[in-house]
Amino acid sequence: MVTDKETITVNTVKNPHEQTVPLLENEQFIYIKDQKRHTGVGLAAILSKPPSLQFDTLAERVKNEFKFAFPTHKLVLLLHGHQSFKNALYQPLLADKLSKNGYYVLRIDFRGLGDSEDNRVPELGRTIQQDVEDLTTIYEFVSSDACKSLLGRALTLDTIIAHSRGVISMFEFARSFYVPNLINCCGRFDSQGLLLKAARRCPQWEEDGGFYCNTLRFGKWQDVWIPRQETLSAGTLDTSKFEEINSETWILSVYTATDPVIPIASAAGYSNLFEGRHTLEIVPNCDHNFYGFPDDTNKLNLPIRKGKVNYGAYLVAYLLEYLNPENQLQRFYNTHKLIKSNVNHGDVRNRWCLPYDFSQISNFRDVGGYVTTSGKQVKPGIMYRCANPNEATPAALDYMKSHLFINRVFDLRAVNEATEGGIIPNFEVENLSFNNNMTLSPEEMAKHYQGMFLSSYNFPQAYEIVLENSLPVIRRFFEYILEGNVDEKHAIVFHCSAGKDRTGILGMLILGLAGVDADTISHDYELTKLGLTTEKRLIQRITGRGDKFYTILGPHGHEIASAWGVSPKEMAANVLSSKYEAMRLFIDAFLLKFGSFELFFLEQLKFTEKEVEKIKIELTI
Repeated sequence: MVTDKETITVNTVKNPHEQTVPLLENEQFIYIKDQKRHTGVGLAAILSKPPSLQFDTLAERVKNEFKFAFPTHKLVLLLHGHQSFKNALYQPLLADKLSKNGYYVLRIDFRGLGDSEDNRVPELGRTIQQDVEDLTTIYEFVSSDACKSLLGRALTLDTIIAHSRGVISMFEFARSFYVPNLINCCGRFDSQGLLLKAARRCPQWEEDGGFYCNTLRFGKWQDVWIPRQETLSAGTLDTSKFEEINSETWILSVYTATDPVIPIASAAGYSNLFEGRHTLEIVPNCDHNFYGFPDDTNKLNLPIRKGKVNYGAYLVAYLLEYLNPENQLQRFYNTHKLIKSNVNHGDVRNRWCLPYDFSQISNFRDVGGYVTTSGKQVKPGIMYRCANPNEATPAALDYMKSHLFINRVFDLRAVNEATEGGIIPNFEVENLSFNNNMTLSPEEMAKHYQGMFLSSYNFPQAYEIVLENSLPVIRRFFEYILEGNVDEKHAIVFHCSAGKDRTGILGMLILGLAGVDADTISHDYELTKLGLTTEKRLIQRITGRGDKFYTILGPHGHEIASAWGVSPKEMAANVLSSKYEAMRLFIDAFLLKFGSFELFFLEQLKFTEKEVEKIKIELTI
């Protein structure tokens, strides 16, 4: 869906409740306003930033990673429920823990609640549609200039965690906007149950036009009028339409076994609706708000809050594990392992189309299938990437020709490296030696290896050198595409040794020019972590270097490694890694330097505008 980010503003203010609810050192009280939708101060929010930002240098952040995770480009949005507010229940604890894991976390008040501006139409109240507008504002904010000005970077809305009625708003919003992770905490499935609840609470609510509810507004508990239309907007929503949510979104549902508000049948309803992309967790022995009952013996030794066992701590621990990088990577793999054509819905392909056990080729996968920001799709079945394929089995070589229709291989290694490492037989192989065939100045060489060894977050330093020294061969690769040589009957493979760094840079340029967003490009790069587990030769060669890493770093190798807090074992792990953030940081640096992928192709590779558009056409459907 097309959005307008130019009307978003952010105002950082002093916490109006500092005496009663003080903020943590890494938190800010802000108002986010969309000039199109908001008429007052906008949405009140508390932003929790990764505590690792307190360290000024990259080296300090790496050395202290055991305490605070490296800052990510990902935002987690926390949503409250009916007549609630941003600091309710488990939200402050969850925000604190997630920020220490490197996430930016935003918890907001919907309009008409907490410290946010009033509902647009008081007679209608807080409708689901108004909630969706508020969520759209946050979605636009994370990639806006306002966000870049506030945080120094654009973010990706990676996860929404919603409670109770907030779940309905979250799912309705996600019908139009892609979010990788949606977490449903005690959301209602049968929306009409809300109408029954309102009738039990106030039998005359429809005749009276609504009812009063006590809630926190501007720091004071007060009775607030809930118009009839507000309840109807949530109580008449067709939840079956949530099935329209992007198929690449993964949903986690968390319910309590003894919830007196939401029937446990809701868990089954969402499990069935999102079959194949849904995880269910049942929290024992607590109520709708994740508090224990009076007779709870606290067998799990959870903390006590307000005189009750706080199962919110149990929930927070579970969510932290669910959102750790390894589990995030596995979910991306699961949701993208099959490529479904946007043109022919019966055309379904396996991204990992040459399993290692069959082919003896590591990290072999289709580059296509990803959806662009304009709604197109990168053509599947025309380009593949992999590690060194020189030991491919005869059956794999035959399959590559007879089923994948590969007729050319681009080898990105230096000539000597390719000769020593071996070259795939029976194919036309064109050598495109990246990094100027490794003919670098001593200063470039030292900077390159420091970028690769000291931390994966330092990869952009090395990748920038590789990119600058590879422009002629990169142009040659895209000339081949421009000439119309690549299609489903004339597919290509490109590779280096691991299919990670040089291959990753070229993969970024392909996907970036096609219009794929930075988040997806970085996740695709991270897939190499799974693809390289079978590359035993490379792993043994890298890990066997030992103290040679110090020598390669230069005359002050020991001192440099000490400043970063890394040992030879850790340097080996860094070289073999392919973290999401490494690519995301490189894309940031790339866009800062070149402006856009299109400008890079125009100004650095010297293609014309017409040629760039032709390459895009060749890459997408």
